[in-house]
Amino acid sequence: MNLMKRWLVAAAIMLFGAVLLISPERVSAHAVLTKAVPEANSQLNTAPERIELTFNERLEAELYYIKVFDEIGREISDRKATLSGDQKAMQLELPKLSNGRYTVTYHVISADGHPVEGTYVLSIGPGSEGALIASPESLHAGHSLSADMSVYDILKYISRIAYFFGLLAVAGWVFWGIAAGLNQSAVSGYYRNGLLSVQRTHFLALIAFVYFHYQDLLGDQGFGELIGLFTGTWVGRSWLIAFVLSLVGFAMLGRSKAGDAVWIVLLLAAKSVNGHAMGYEPRVLTVSLDFIHLLGAAIWVGGLLLIVPAWKKNRTWIDSFLPVFSRYALISIIVLTLSGTATTLLYLPGLNYLLYSQWGKLLIAKVVFVVLVILMAVGIRMAMRGRKEKDLRDMVRMDFGAMSIIVVLVGLLTFISPVPPNEPLYWHQMGEKVHATVQITPKVPGDNRFQVDVWLPKELDKPKRVQLKLHNLDNPDIAPIEVPLAEHINDQEDAGFTADETYGQFSYKAEGPYLPFAGLWKLEFRLLDKNDDETVYTEQTRLY
Repeated sequence: MNLMKRWLVAAAIMLFGAVLLISPERVSAHAVLTKAVPEANSQLNTAPERIELTFNERLEAELYYIKVFDEIGREISDRKATLSGDQKAMQLELPKLSNGRYTVTYHVISADGHPVEGTYVLSIGPGSEGALIASPESLHAGHSLSADMSVYDILKYISRIAYFFGLLAVAGWVFWGIAAGLNQSAVSGYYRNGLLSVQRTHFLALIAFVYFHYQDLLGDQGFGELIGLFTGTWVGRSWLIAFVLSLVGFAMLGRSKAGDAVWIVLLLAAKSVNGHAMGYEPRVLTVSLDFIHLLGAAIWVGGLLLIVPAWKKNRTWIDSFLPVFSRYALISIIVLTLSGTATTLLYLPGLNYLLYSQWGKLLIAKVVFVVLVILMAVGIRMAMRGRKEKDLRDMVRMDFGAMSIIVVLVGLLTFISPVPPNEPLYWHQMGEKVHATVQITPKVPGDNRFQVDVWLPKELDKPKRVQLKLHNLDNPDIAPIEVPLAEHINDQEDAGFTADETYGQFSYKAEGPYLPFAGLWKLEFRLLDKNDDETVYTEQTRLY
């Protein structure tokens, strides 16, 4: 037991060092489409030879596709998409396409094990103008909580919560069997019966978890790709290993402390390579932090599960176990706090991002409950020293309640992306005499495509000057960046807006790295007409 305690203390010290050394990087969890060739929702004069899609991060090497459908919903080719060497881009070679509208849909699995999919429309040739302008959400299907979730989505979240509870419960229960020698103690019968219960809970929750998630990963590819899911993707391998370990555990757990310890390590390691940690760099550090975080949580959860049901039936054993649990729980909370802080710094470009996403707000709620747990831990230790039976019982029960809420929050946090996905910008401004539309695609830090469309009364003719300036509001010392717009002809179908016949339309485009980094940006549109009257519109947008 002293050896285990020293190991936990050493882990806490190493994590503290990691927190001090880590500097936030610009990263993302779920893969996001950053470039489409041809451009999404564009009108083309000639048919393209291929569809090329580029993402911001490495994709899984299995279960990806691009499908193209004609105007009556028929798939135009049975060719398969191919993945680039760096696994960040895929392309689909196309047969010769006739004029008309085509729907492009894609499906990939990002490095963190979450499915990403989207759909957009291409129009080819004359007579196909008016291609649907897809909403930003249609270009990237993310994961978030909403009031209009279906029953299936709700059950999906419940399955995640149940899975994490089962995982932490069985790992923690087995840990305490090793650390406190419970299999050979006076409560060995209670321990063995409880072990079987938490094993069953974990196994059934794992089945439910996989059932509610595997179809999203397969997309439209059908059951024939199940082997590829379980052998060719990290998330599938993680599930397969967890199933095997769960079944093996029914036969081997409780026979050997060394075997039980190896089983815990393998079970938690299998989970650590399936989740947000796999979508961030350096991956060795993020996966290691996730493993340590899970182990610390399992020790705390398993100890509480041992204590609360046995409070009345095994009171003598509880009195001897509580001081041991209190020491381990304190170390676990320290490890959880440090590993959670380090992970957050790796996941987010800045702590202010906690305010911009559901993930951040849920994490803040989790932090609040962790603080309550720390206060309750102090209360438990004081009640133990003062031998205040009622206060001690109430504190333990409240600790158990806080633990349950934190497990629920963890189940939600693991499915929602830490950094909100960037979405294309469509900004339309109606003025008294000048109407303007600004589109930025894909609106990410780095290279983007800019399109500005303006409408002026025909008597004003062509504008003398059209400008688009970008102001970084996070750093006022940075001078505005002017986008070098060049006039383009015949872009009416791309503007997403049509004025009446008394107005003339003028279109301008640019492409380049004029949004160089994440942050809050102000768009400043300026137009000077032939009478030297200037119109100015402004809009703010945030890049993640």
